[in-house]
Amino acid sequence: MPELHSIVIHCRDPYLLAPFWSVVTGLPVVPEDEAKLADRSLAPGESVLLRDPHGHRPDVWISPVPDLPAPGRIHLDLVGDAEERADVLAAGATVVRELPGWTVLADPEGNEFCLLPHRP
Repeated sequence: MPELHSIVIHCRDPYLLAPFWSVVTGLPVVPEDEAKLADRSLAPGESVLLRDPHGHRPDVWISPVPDLPAPGRIHLDLVGDAEERADVLAAGATVVRELPGWTVLADPEGNEFCLLPHRP
């Protein structure tokens, strides 16, 4: 089977979502893009890359697009404990609904994702 290489998250505002998803995934913004975020110099339509410096996890691209459909442009399932849930909420996520065994959350632009407990 093919190997997962990267995840693309379409957005309206990469200046808002790149820092959010960097915190939530623990993946740092690559230095070149970090500088562009800091001085707000991304070219129109330019994506921001979040990359594991050790190469163990897929890249995440935060990619602005002119027209976005309703939330549902992505769906990530993340695993975390109560402390990590609090960190995700502090980063700007909101609770959409609580389900038996997991929580559905939304990022600052309304993209839904799930937070599941660690497996025993």
